[in-house]
Amino acid sequence: MSAPPAPVRIRLRSLPPAAGLQWIRRGFRTFWRRPLGFIGLWLFFTLCLLVITVASVAISPLVLLAIAAFLPLLTVGFMQAASDVLDDVKLRPSVFRTPFSSTPDMARSMLAIMLIYVGAVALLAVCADAMDGGETRRWLHAVMTPPPDGKPPVMPPISEASLSSVRFMMLGLSLVSIPLWYAPALVVWGRQRTAQSLFSSVVALWRTKGAFLTFLLGWFVVGIAFDALVQMLAAVFGIETISLAAVTGQMVLSITYFISMWFGFVDTFEIASPATLRTAAADDSAATS
Repeated sequence: MSAPPAPVRIRLRSLPPAAGLQWIRRGFRTFWRRPLGFIGLWLFFTLCLLVITVASVAISPLVLLAIAAFLPLLTVGFMQAASDVLDDVKLRPSVFRTPFSSTPDMARSMLAIMLIYVGAVALLAVCADAMDGGETRRWLHAVMTPPPDGKPPVMPPISEASLSSVRFMMLGLSLVSIPLWYAPALVVWGRQRTAQSLFSSVVALWRTKGAFLTFLLGWFVVGIAFDALVQMLAAVFGIETISLAAVTGQMVLSITYFISMWFGFVDTFEIASPATLRTAAADDSAATS
């Protein structure tokens, strides 16, 4: 008979608002320690999602549900990858099955969180579809379906009703993300059950709201700066010339965003067992010593 998992003691830390910017900086620094490894993980996960959704010819709720269901695994996978890089461990695709490689309780809790993601996205999609009579869904179908002549699809104008439904969807996803922000990580590293992880996530975001808002604002500024750079280069060299670089840059920013979530987690929660996690501040001290 296997021994029960060691108890985990968790304590919330008080963080200054500037900590949010430190998470972003540490995310970029960690990415550049293993850029090809992180990009390989991203492409592997993207390929898996493509295989799952390849049967869907057009955009449909099923595609959204498939993406939503696997978002917690993407989050935990890159957080585990960030931890592995800090510990000089080789990056492997197995990081995405971290929640299912420990205990049955952890696997059940992660499956429950995945179902919550699916249920939330499905409910929001149904409500948004009812708000605009399916206009946004038809618009996405027109944009994503290539014409018979092989030319790029012409983007039709979007109505005010569609814009309202998109705003509703974004607001709903923002509210849903609060209890789900740290929940997957708390299930894996905090050994918490589903309900407890959702509650702990809400409390943690409230206790560290200054750092959390700074983190979001910092990434907003990074995104705006990147878009401005792409538009400037496109005006000089043409969009066809820089399209590959723009897509690659967007991929790097997405990867770094998920990496930076690891530093937010280990700074927010002091987890004492089975091993104390290295915080961003501690990692900076080790790098400068």
